[in-house]
Amino acid sequence: MIVYFSRSGTNYPDVNIKIGHTKRLSMFIADYTHGDQYEIVPTRAYPKNYQATVDQAEREQQQNARPAIKNPLPDVSQYDTIFIGYPIWFNEQPMIVRTFMDEVNLNHKNVVPFSTNAGSGWGDSISILKKTYPNARVLTGFSIEGSDADSARNQVNRWLQKIGY
Repeated sequence: MIVYFSRSGTNYPDVNIKIGHTKRLSMFIADYTHGDQYEIVPTRAYPKNYQATVDQAEREQQQNARPAIKNPLPDVSQYDTIFIGYPIWFNEQPMIVRTFMDEVNLNHKNVVPFSTNAGSGWGDSISILKKTYPNARVLTGFSIEGSDADSARNQVNRWLQKIGY
């Protein structure tokens, strides 16, 4: 199963996109693996404006908030492997992803992270995943700058081959 959170609209560096960068990666992964997808959708949508989203994300992180998820959480019991994708916001997963992580137990599963960023790499997100799921097997993930996501299909395919898919 491929779980992801992504945001469209105005993104860094001030470009308007119809499909979020992380969603684009999830589509490539789904095409290659034929996996089911689950999009983490917040009850209250993030603003389309980039700076307004940055401000909201910063407030959420400072408050250690857990924004509500709009759609019903998936039943992951039938899956051995869960891909989990997110943009890096303030050096970690967005708090909406942390809501998912708190509510869905991925222990005793293969957890495969993928992320987009603005040049910061993984930040602390891998250590947060491992701390949240101490009994999961966290595989080598894939991270790329968001502005390169649209053209990353071949890189994603090579990464998936490398980790055994």
